[in-house]
Amino acid sequence: MKDTKLFTFSMNNSKIRIFMADTLPLQNPQRLDDYLNQITLERREKILRLKSIQAQALSMGAEILLKKAVFKSFGINKELDIKMGFHGKPSFINDPEIHFNLSHSGNYVVCALAGDDVGVDLQRMKELNLALARRYFAKEEVKWLFDLPVEKQKKGFFDLWSIKESYMKYTGKGFALPMKTFSVRIGEEFPDNGEVILYEGNEKITVSFKKYKSLEDYVLWCCSGSSNFEEDLEWMNMEKEV
Repeated sequence: MKDTKLFTFSMNNSKIRIFMADTLPLQNPQRLDDYLNQITLERREKILRLKSIQAQALSMGAEILLKKAVFKSFGINKELDIKMGFHGKPSFINDPEIHFNLSHSGNYVVCALAGDDVGVDLQRMKELNLALARRYFAKEEVKWLFDLPVEKQKKGFFDLWSIKESYMKYTGKGFALPMKTFSVRIGEEFPDNGEVILYEGNEKITVSFKKYKSLEDYVLWCCSGSSNFEEDLEWMNMEKEV
């Protein structure tokens, strides 16, 4: 039987780990079918309702990655007992000391594991739409973005979006927390490895962020109440079963 006190202490002092995987192998119908008996009933029913093989692979890949990450980190290999929060943030029913968050973009999925609340967001840098910045960003963020050299605006937009969404997911509110209600204070250049500061009005929000190097056309940010991040993300193989 698991020693709960020891396990909780270990979680509270463990580093935040980020796992990433390519779901392209799951776009093979046979491979997708092989994994169906390893996921929760709710996820299975959702996948079977999805029309495209890419969407099915992403949904499948998110839960399989979570299962692989939990097994690698804690040696736990069992059916996941997941519940959804009021705003849709998932958590474990029987292992509440393990906090996690999921994200996907393109063909890739990401999972963050931590000993406390955590949010992670992966964004593929597609065509820049500055109208979205005017619609969703705070005034000072829009000004900063438009003051950037044109060749840097695309990266600036997606970094800013990923930071904001990772914080929204960290709070558990997701898009129920409007992006304009808080702002990122930024210098002249975006700090890939520098400090990111959030404000609600004039009040500083005490959270930490880390940007992870993933793929050339993607940005990946993680948000937590702790700054105890692992330095690098960990790649997982979808070809191998848990």
